Amino acid sequence: MHMRYASPRMWMALMLLLAAVLPMACKGGAGEASDEQDAAARKPLSRGLPYELVLVIPRGLYTGELRDTLDAVLQGSTPVLPQHEPMFRLDVAYTDVNQTPWRTFRNRLLVATDARLRRPQLAVVLDPVARPQIEVTVAARTPHELAEYLGRQRQRLTDLFVDHELECEAANLRRKHDGRTRDSLLALCHREVCVPPAFRAAKVGRDFLWTGTNLNDRDQNFIYYSYPWDGRPLSPRQFVEKHDSVLRVNIPGARPGQWMQTARARAAYSSTSASDAASASASSPSLPPLILARTRTIDKKVVQQVHGLWELKNGALGGPFVALERVDTAAARVLVCEGFIYSPHSPKRDLLRQMEAALRTFSP
Repeated sequence: MHMRYASPRMWMALMLLLAAVLPMACKGGAGEASDEQDAAARKPLSRGLPYELVLVIPRGLYTGELRDTLDAVLQGSTPVLPQHEPMFRLDVAYTDVNQTPWRTFRNRLLVATDARLRRPQLAVVLDPVARPQIEVTVAARTPHELAEYLGRQRQRLTDLFVDHELECEAANLRRKHDGRTRDSLLALCHREVCVPPAFRAAKVGRDFLWTGTNLNDRDQNFIYYSYPWDGRPLSPRQFVEKHDSVLRVNIPGARPGQWMQTARARAAYSSTSASDAASASASSPSLPPLILARTRTIDKKVVQQVHGLWELKNGALGGPFVALERVDTAAARVLVCEGFIYSPHSPKRDLLRQMEAALRTFSP
């Protein structure tokens, strides 16, 4: 059998042919997925401040009952903060003006009426003209029907936009985060988390980690702890019991008799001393804790999400916190990640939501 060897000229021709064919082959197999990725990469980056939302609506529709409902849903108080801070920064773009400046905003809510509809509709589109972007369209036959529907869909609607912002922030944190907190958690329990890069201090205990920015204002903190699972479903009551017992041991105050705990409602009183009444109610375990807990599915995992207020027992410090609690069934343990802030002189919503986004980067 005779073998033929390629000449240098033949090798050059072969290399040119491969250079032309390989890019086509790479796009082939993946097919539509590659085309979609290329199209997404060509879209401009979205615009907007954190939790800024553009409401696109006909001018004549943003009035009366419908306007009151939209303002209540979008400008209502962020849950479990010690003062009013609206859910979103709201911009209104009327449909009779040039829409070009508003098309690439990250969060867009389109509201309209359509007499042909048989029932109200809510549709969601991701990255329609920019990335990352969410566009939600809500429509009904009449303004009254729209107002009623928006009222019923309040939680779903706000979850769509807040969750989208949290996932965007979580993606940012995965790219740039504090390596010391990640390494400390990895050494403690072989799990990772991505907190903002400004974190400095750290305290490690038994199945416990506390790191924070250690600032006098706009202070952000991360806590991880775990405890044995008794087989029962997670509940708000159990969360508060474990939360307070862990914090009492691991986060004491500056003076004896002080520690961090879940804040509780203040009892009605007639005393002339407000401080005495506050102290008495804070020490009573029978008063309801100031938390809002619900079960959610986040990143295909079932968690108990808890928003609440913390306070320093026998002290004057406090602020909001958010926690995600989940069960590691293989290890029969409950894993808790929490972010809390101390920001007495500054707005708290964005600081707390950044910590909530950090909790979503936890790898169980």
